[in-house]
Amino acid sequence: MKCPVCRAPYRPASASSATDADAAHANLAPRFALCRRCGVDLSPLIQLHDRAIWHYRQAIRAFRAGDYAVAIASNNQALALWSNADFHAFAGQLWALQGEFPQAIAAWKTAHQLDPQQAIADAGLQGLNIWV
Repeated sequence: MKCPVCRAPYRPASASSATDADAAHANLAPRFALCRRCGVDLSPLIQLHDRAIWHYRQAIRAFRAGDYAVAIASNNQALALWSNADFHAFAGQLWALQGEFPQAIAAWKTAHQLDPQQAIADAGLQGLNIWV
């Protein structure tokens, strides 16, 4: 993640104990996380990111449980909070499993635009013989 003010990459000062998805959702992120370059408080951005990760992990749990509707809803919540190639690639997989290939292709193309090395998106597009 980058600072929205000066675009410096954010690097946490130390490893956080809030790596568990439930701990991240409980807002256990540091109270103040300052940009090392410009000094702006990044904690609201970090909390937003952590919440998006939490929703993404909930989507994966629902998918593993076979509840595709909840998986799609949770992943959509993650995407509403944060645009991430992995979130879009997973959305493509979920759409493809539902037989909604135009939406799957759009999600995989978005994932590929965000990260050209995103393996799931590339595999999905190549499997459908669609070249980006």
